Amino acid sequence: MAANLNRDAYDRPPRAGTWPLGWIESLGLAALALRRCLGLYLRILVGRGRLDLPAFAWSLRQSGLTILPAMTLVGIVAGAILGHQTESILERFNLPGLVLLSINYALVMELVPILVGILVAGRAGVALAVRQAALSVRGEVDGLLITGIDPLTYTLAPALLAMLIMSFAFAVWGSLVTFAATFLWLWLVANVPPALFLDSLAGALGPGDLLEAILKPMLFALLIALIATVNGTAAGRDPLNIGEAATRTMIGAVTIILIADLVIILLVRQ
Repeated sequence: MAANLNRDAYDRPPRAGTWPLGWIESLGLAALALRRCLGLYLRILVGRGRLDLPAFAWSLRQSGLTILPAMTLVGIVAGAILGHQTESILERFNLPGLVLLSINYALVMELVPILVGILVAGRAGVALAVRQAALSVRGEVDGLLITGIDPLTYTLAPALLAMLIMSFAFAVWGSLVTFAATFLWLWLVANVPPALFLDSLAGALGPGDLLEAILKPMLFALLIALIATVNGTAAGRDPLNIGEAATRTMIGAVTIILIADLVIILLVRQ
């Protein structure tokens, strides 16, 4: 039965982007892929399954090590921009504590998670979509099904785990780098006392805020992985659709990141 479901997904891929059937089919495929992926993780935990370690190592590098220089550079630049803008605001308003509190809150809760999500989408998400599409185009799906391997979890399981781990790591690293750049700019250029910056940081964020700031990029990574899987599968067996799958993944990932962030703001921060 599972093999038939997988074969149908590739022989008659979801019509991504069409309304309403295409969206319904895409959501169904995403739910199926997530369920099977979580099932694999559970079997691994109880010792009844195994993860493809070479694929996991490749995915970890794809979604982590290759993004680290970009994440560091983006964090430094974003911190410098925030420092400069904060300096301009402080020159107009004599409320340094309030301004710094707002800047620190926005940096941790919004800027860094969204930047991490976009970078993971642009690198790991697009790569996952291309790999999933190429799997079908090259005819490897039939070979996997014959050997009893689920094509959905074959590509998604290692990539999703790597994206979750690296999104967590980048949320921490990106916040530290951006904070450091902002702090140094305000201290050295705007002459803001370090104690004032640190006090505003402590007052802006509580334990619940820090937990949300770490979990949000991981939620974005989950959504990106599912979008990439759906778009890669939707490419079918036409090689020309591989590029379209990558484009759809990037556009869909950025859109879902912003929508998910808005939903969190409306539902969690009431």
